[in-house]
Amino acid sequence: MQSVKMERIIGKLTTNYFPFNLLSQERIFEVANLVRFIEMKEGEIFQITGGTGHDYLFVVEGRLELIQRGQVKSISGPKETRVRPLVLLSKPNTSTLVAKEDAIICHADREMLDKLISWDEVVHITEDIDEELKERIDSVRNSLVFKRLPMECVEEAFKKMKSRQVKKGEEIIKQGEDGDAYFVITKGTAEVFQMGLYDDEPRLISELTDGDAFGDEALVTGKTRSETVHMTSDGELLVLYKEDFGELISKEFVKTVNAKIAKTMLETGYELIDVRYSEEYDEEHIPDANLLPLYELRDRMNELDVSKKYIAYCHSGSRSAVAVMMLNQNKFDVLSLDGGIRDWPFETASVDL
Repeated sequence: MQSVKMERIIGKLTTNYFPFNLLSQERIFEVANLVRFIEMKEGEIFQITGGTGHDYLFVVEGRLELIQRGQVKSISGPKETRVRPLVLLSKPNTSTLVAKEDAIICHADREMLDKLISWDEVVHITEDIDEELKERIDSVRNSLVFKRLPMECVEEAFKKMKSRQVKKGEEIIKQGEDGDAYFVITKGTAEVFQMGLYDDEPRLISELTDGDAFGDEALVTGKTRSETVHMTSDGELLVLYKEDFGELISKEFVKTVNAKIAKTMLETGYELIDVRYSEEYDEEHIPDANLLPLYELRDRMNELDVSKKYIAYCHSGSRSAVAVMMLNQNKFDVLSLDGGIRDWPFETASVDL
């Protein structure tokens, strides 16, 4: 698809379709690289395999039929999937699409969407950090360090970071040395050099500025530094030391419970909290679960009883982990359902629209 056409399709998706219309502007910028668009001509047949978590399928333009396990579902137009998207069978099962007219379909990995939503909520529901720190958290979300950390520890990692003043010309890390820290530039600029196997001298490979991060690879892998970084101006860094990183990785922030044990606990007095959006709840939920979306949780905690015990769940566990962290901080006894409703092997219900 041409870029103008792609912009039009992305615009439709992020304006009219759940859950894209609930994402922040920062997450919307990522959508184009994280979803797959399938363009079909009238009469064309296409086989598609979902992921592990019942992926979503959105009809952005046109009409089609979806065939799964011998059952045919006709989609008469885009409006039908705006609030309740089609749900693909999880792999290794395949589904068949038949275009009844020229069509454009969006295939979204359900796990990816859950992580995008969770990250939005981690960054934006936190009350006790300032906007500048939230922006820094958001800017480094794809670094190896933050991909390695559990979702609920992200804020704690930034609180453990130490501020360091640096001078122009100062060498912050050196290729070949052991990695002892991870750095985020909060003020200033730097250059990154690398010496290849056949190089006579280090080569400039990139330039860094406010919000950029470096040093994560050696910290995560335990290998030596693969690059050298020099400051090209006076500045300031946030530093997460190896010891603090190791503590965060090993620390149990949130206690989880598997589905079989959770079912027994629910039968002996625990109550269930669904922290997803209402649209997800309507599509499928665990019977007797109370809907309390994560983005409303801070304002609705008074609806819960601190003397009771709860199990929270979402799609795969990312959002419920954040919810449990928040509730535990407020003296509630809450566990997170491991694998969420994605891995729940028992009965589920839906709300007819």
